Amino acid sequence: MTREIPIFFATDANYAPFLTVSLNSLLQNASEDYFYKIYVLTTSLEESLQERIRKVLTKNSSIEFISLKNELDKIQDLFHLRDYYSKETYYRFFIPDLFPDYDKVLYLDCDIIVLDDISKLYNTDINDYYAAAAVEEVMQTVKVFGDYTVKNLGVPTETYFNAGVLLINNKRFLKFKIAEKFVELSKQYTFRVTQDEDYLNVLLKGKVKLVDLGWNKTAYKNPDFDDKDLKLIHYKINWKPWHYDNVLYQEYFWKYAKETDFYDQILAMRDAYGDDLKARDRKQYENLVQMAIEDSNNPNNYCNTVVKFENQKAKGLVRINNLKLISKLIGLKERFKSND
Repeated sequence: MTREIPIFFATDANYAPFLTVSLNSLLQNASEDYFYKIYVLTTSLEESLQERIRKVLTKNSSIEFISLKNELDKIQDLFHLRDYYSKETYYRFFIPDLFPDYDKVLYLDCDIIVLDDISKLYNTDINDYYAAAAVEEVMQTVKVFGDYTVKNLGVPTETYFNAGVLLINNKRFLKFKIAEKFVELSKQYTFRVTQDEDYLNVLLKGKVKLVDLGWNKTAYKNPDFDDKDLKLIHYKINWKPWHYDNVLYQEYFWKYAKETDFYDQILAMRDAYGDDLKARDRKQYENLVQMAIEDSNNPNNYCNTVVKFENQKAKGLVRINNLKLISKLIGLKERFKSND
């Protein structure tokens, strides 16, 4: 019997082209020894978009589109958003509650290219961990953001992980009620810099297995990284080949984009990305740096008001009093039980 690997993406219509490119690269490099069950969590995707995405599927893969709009609209006020973020980015918190039959699942952002066999990452042993992920390279190499993880979140820079490529231990997420803790924590604190990633780093602090950076390499030059270890490229922040020329590793993106139904659309998107939009990107990055500085120095930030009490709390960061909303969400699991 072919073993199944569940892989989750979350997207809206705007990112459907990049999801398709990512999926194409993943499936072309995946081992034929597995069946890849793809789930796309979304608010809504038109059937015409779904059909275009399906064209990259292989004989050992399938895809299911799951709209969470009605259910997650009930708690949408918890989702702080900025710039290009959409509320779909928070969906990863709820995957274990929706799919409890899986022991572990892979969650992948849409702005990636996979160059190696994804089953190698999936087969990472995380029995003693909540998840596996690579360090957040930007936090390691840009001092202001490294300072932010320590001063605002109380998370050591060297262990702060990127949540865009995440192997989730469903059993531990459920046992320790990570989704519920996220809901409660988000009511108390707003993390502005990397948002959902910050929440995950706070909630899973010290409980994540760090994998090789090659499984989540940012598309910029790092003198400490050897390209022979490149397995997965992450085109985040302003390193996006569909907006800019001369992005590091852009040749891989265009190789897989050219094989999709969205190639001409993505080319047009790049060509239309003018100086005004690039200036806006620079301004947004400057604002992000400023936010990191402000939050690091805020005497009422998360670290200053909570972390100092960590040792006094034997069971997690928060106490959950009212779970009506999250209970409604967990009730969805009957609708979306995994199939054999």
